[in-house]
Amino acid sequence: MNQKIELNTNPKALELELVRSWLIEERNHFNEGFYCNWGIIEKAFNNKEFITLNHANYPIGFAVYSKSELYVEIDILEVKRNFRRKGIGQQFILKLESYFKSKGHVAFKLFCSPKESQGFWEKNGFVKFPRRGYTESDLTYFKPLVEIEKPTDSTNLTNKLELWNAEPYEIKNNAPQWTWKIDMTLNKLLKPIIHPCNNNWNLRWTKNASIVREHKVKYFNKNTKPIHCGPFLIIYELFE
Repeated sequence: MNQKIELNTNPKALELELVRSWLIEERNHFNEGFYCNWGIIEKAFNNKEFITLNHANYPIGFAVYSKSELYVEIDILEVKRNFRRKGIGQQFILKLESYFKSKGHVAFKLFCSPKESQGFWEKNGFVKFPRRGYTESDLTYFKPLVEIEKPTDSTNLTNKLELWNAEPYEIKNNAPQWTWKIDMTLNKLLKPIIHPCNNNWNLRWTKNASIVREHKVKYFNKNTKPIHCGPFLIIYELFE
């Protein structure tokens, strides 16, 4: 493919109609695709939540999304049938990551549909949500858009953040499900922590082997900047 593939973040009505035409073709000839969601796609276009991937000024892929302050939910993503299995889907994801990261977003969230696309998302670095106690599909995935502090299996850290998948009264002597090493400069983490959570789960901060604070996620930083956004625990700073 000689010509450049480009992300179009402001597609026009003509491009929407071109997408519509190949979605109809996919439905009629292969009984697949997202034409069954055309009302959602059209609404997203009107709300400027519709992006196309263009080749030679022709849309060969599109994405429907919604966004909050810090994360983006991908509702639909598709590459035109005859452009699949060429690495274009991966390019599309990378371009979307770069674009939304430049706008200040730090994570993607999505529901994997159809289920057969699960391998595609996992191949592109998406990870399943843990069970959060909500009526949430087992096919819910996320991917950070920035470099993060990853959970560790180390048990002898003196500076750490620990998260249980339970409320404070439920944890008893149970070990945390996730632990992060805390490295900070002037209260700012060297790498942020971004992880799906339930806002009622127990969170504990230990500094120099002493517990600084322990509370439900939603109350943990009550007097400072919130550390959660929608389904995510998002921490850039910690204050005593």
